[in-house]
Amino acid sequence: MRFAIRALWLASIAALALGAGCRQTTRHEHTAPAHAPRAEQHAAPHASSEQAPAAVAERNRDRHGPPTVDNYVRSLESAARVADLDVPTVLEKLALAPDATVADVGCGPGVFSRAFAKALPHGLVYAVDVEPRQLDRLREHLIEERLENVVPVLASYSTPHLPLGSCDVIFIADTYHHFDDRVSYVRSLARFLEPGGRLAILEYKPGPLPVGPPPDHKLKPGELEHELTAAGYERVAKYDTHANHDFEVWRVRP
Repeated sequence: MRFAIRALWLASIAALALGAGCRQTTRHEHTAPAHAPRAEQHAAPHASSEQAPAAVAERNRDRHGPPTVDNYVRSLESAARVADLDVPTVLEKLALAPDATVADVGCGPGVFSRAFAKALPHGLVYAVDVEPRQLDRLREHLIEERLENVVPVLASYSTPHLPLGSCDVIFIADTYHHFDDRVSYVRSLARFLEPGGRLAILEYKPGPLPVGPPPDHKLKPGELEHELTAAGYERVAKYDTHANHDFEVWRVRP
């Protein structure tokens, strides 16, 4: 009997010792988070370095445009610029069918894209730009104005990512001089036009002007005609409708 009691007593002591060890281990485990703030402080420089690319990403993806996109968007939407573009006259001269498909390449915040959409009740507009924040602003307008026939397209520098043979008109306003290797780029646009499709270009006139980029950022006299001819197009119309812009329509040469 005494042996059984002694065995039970020894077992109890062992259990108490084991419990104390567990509690001690538990206390050490609970104190571990005390080091966490220091680890976070050490991690902070790494977090900053990881966030650094975001600041770079804020720069305008349009490599020939101003670096600050927000200011650029505001300037593109300014009342003075919209008046200078004379959107109603452009629509009148293009005489688009109600079910036409138009690509607005270099659409920015959508001054022309929205006008095309309203003029094409049964048509479609591809609004194309390389800068996502231009398209963000466009989308805001589309929601506000309840325009459902505009497809925003994020372009690459080498291609607008349009469906092949889809467009009745490819329209380029104040953007042609931004293209790299313009002849090759415009030549490649032909594959996105339907047979008989048109390329319409509204581009700042050469030389000093009260609006637009400085002369050294623009085309030289005769350069547009030379390049489009080299790219395989022929001119079908030239309109003397804008004080500060040349407005021309071209098609692929047979």
